Amino acid sequence: MKPTSLILHFILVLVLVGTAAPALAWGPEGHEIIAAIAESYLTPMAKEQLQAIIGSTKRIADPELSSWADHIRYMKEYKSVYPGNGNWHFVDFNVTERYDENFELRPDPNGNDVIGAIRRWTDELASNKIPLEHKLDAVRFVVHLVGDIHQPLHCAYRYGDMGGNMIPVHSFQGRNYSFDAETMMDFGQPSIHSVWDESMVYELLGSTRPRIMARKLQKEITDDEFRKWSNDNILQWAIDSYWRARKEVYRWPNGDPLPWKWARPGMDLTSENYIDARLPLVREQLKKGGVRLAYMINSALDPDFLAEKTAARQKSVEKAEEKAAEK
Repeated sequence: MKPTSLILHFILVLVLVGTAAPALAWGPEGHEIIAAIAESYLTPMAKEQLQAIIGSTKRIADPELSSWADHIRYMKEYKSVYPGNGNWHFVDFNVTERYDENFELRPDPNGNDVIGAIRRWTDELASNKIPLEHKLDAVRFVVHLVGDIHQPLHCAYRYGDMGGNMIPVHSFQGRNYSFDAETMMDFGQPSIHSVWDESMVYELLGSTRPRIMARKLQKEITDDEFRKWSNDNILQWAIDSYWRARKEVYRWPNGDPLPWKWARPGMDLTSENYIDARLPLVREQLKKGGVRLAYMINSALDPDFLAEKTAARQKSVEKAEEKAAEK
């Protein structure tokens, strides 16, 4: 590339970065749905402890709690209180990495990503040494970040596209929600990331309120799904989201990859060419997020819950060992 072309290329990148929407994950509606699903699975002890932290009239599904972690990301006072908190919302796993015998997805060794942040704040929520006012922030972070890790584009990127933030979308024509180039957007220029944060959830909701949708989704969760999803293997959650991004979010339903060029106008997404085929994934990720959020809160705030889960896990290991011995 010639020097002049190289300079123009970097100017274009800077312009695009300046207009790209920030990675917020699901938006308030998605986080509200996940938290409302989680509320239905909390144990009585966990609920009691939770109310002591957030207040008797509050719910974790309230947007001021479930989306608080997004609101503080760019506030100066919180940059000093929680340095680097902007990095806690995602993990950088590359979908173009070759899948071979050397393939391995590694989180930040310093815990400065969504995986490490969920572990940190769940531990602080469970601690008896943390003051009550600090535990409120722990609840806020756990509720929000467990939601974030289930938005596939918060666990994946492609060609430096910032989790799809750099890949423009020109229009979105769903059956319940749509926008085009003339639509004024609250979050800046639309991208495939913002489509997954907001538009896909709007399409799922239609005229249904988030907490009503949460009840509908909760009723869809089978006993087998609940058992399978109820765990604290946070790295595996992120890996699962990564593969859903790699195989589905970044691809058309026929398997072809989405365009990767950063230049606008970008893609036109319709019910027929993308949206309808990906809505089942939106439903599944919201349901998984709700089940796993409940698991984390129950584990942190209800000692009996954790003891029962530990005993059940040990019994399962013993059964597996017995079967292995029989063979």
